[in-house]
Amino acid sequence: MFLLQLYLYKVFMSFKSNTGTIIDRAINELRTGRPLIIQNNKEYWMFFNIEHSQSKIFNQFNKHLINEKYLLITKQKAQSIFNKNIKSNVYFEINPKTDVNQIINLFVNPLSNNKVIKFTNIKKFKAKNFHNVCIDLSKNAKMIPSLVFKKINKKYYKNINEFGFKNGILIFDYKDLLRQNELICESIKLVSSAKVPLPKNENSNFKIFKSYIGSDKHVAIIVNPKKINRKSVNLRIHSACFTGDIFHSLKCDCGEQLNQSINYMVRNNGGIILYLEQEGRGIGLANKMRAYSLQARGMDTIDADHNIGFLDDERDFNIAARILKLLKINKVNLITNNKNKINSIKKAGIKVENQINTKPTLNKFNKNYFKTRVKKAGYGLKLVV
Repeated sequence: MFLLQLYLYKVFMSFKSNTGTIIDRAINELRTGRPLIIQNNKEYWMFFNIEHSQSKIFNQFNKHLINEKYLLITKQKAQSIFNKNIKSNVYFEINPKTDVNQIINLFVNPLSNNKVIKFTNIKKFKAKNFHNVCIDLSKNAKMIPSLVFKKINKKYYKNINEFGFKNGILIFDYKDLLRQNELICESIKLVSSAKVPLPKNENSNFKIFKSYIGSDKHVAIIVNPKKINRKSVNLRIHSACFTGDIFHSLKCDCGEQLNQSINYMVRNNGGIILYLEQEGRGIGLANKMRAYSLQARGMDTIDADHNIGFLDDERDFNIAARILKLLKINKVNLITNNKNKINSIKKAGIKVENQINTKPTLNKFNKNYFKTRVKKAGYGLKLVV
């Protein structure tokens, strides 16, 4: 039985004809807390996402690994703990005696004075390609984009597949993990649809699209399909917002924008709302809550995201363009205040005929959010505070 299982494992590890399947499995391994073995040429490294790097997990594998332990972080995180001149993702060796919980604290509680590691005179190295694919995997798994990693002892290289099988760890050649976002986008397909009556428009359709790499699901809500002007369709590209859309949080205007967009479409020849699974500008709900916690202690929305390791905006609007093309839509009137969203859609091959602004309601909880979005992210709003 063991030999049969080992044979099947080797079949998987040598399976190169479906890169999408390999990427999907790697994303899911990180998402569920398991480490990965990454092959870089003739070397093998074990990567643990920072969220699942507790000592008890490390201890299971330490006898198979060399002593040196490294931390991989994004350019944004490196700039927040070192200096603004860093131009790439970086990695550096960490003291074997350092408590991994202290490292995690750098991301989820960097403003705390308790147990925060002080970085002085640490030699940093520019991340290599195989490091960067692991950063991308963590982002696509909606994890904190940082990993602890160690090299596997060379004595295990000869029977590396058997080593991976016995330890329950999948092995990936980093070259099979390139082009993640492109392939995630290409894997999107329509999976189901139904008529769903809305309070202000009973004649609406919901179409569910799934990315078969990463398993995100996105919804195209067709408001009043019989009245849609196919020459130039009213469009709202809306990132899911659990706090704003469902619970009407006062920290953002997401729910307000969604309702304004539906009202506009009801009055003006229908339209399409693309409701994308890109919570928190693409960082996921858990990381969004981490960012909110940092904002409550003085950081603005973008600096908070940077401190966790993310870009200003991690959303991929090529996903919206892909769905529009599947719907045979190539010209739109875009409901948004975000100029970057307009530029991204144009770059993806969708013509934007008109921009339609929404009008947020300012309050004491969201005014700093809007000031930051206008100042740093190109929002086309005139604020009266």
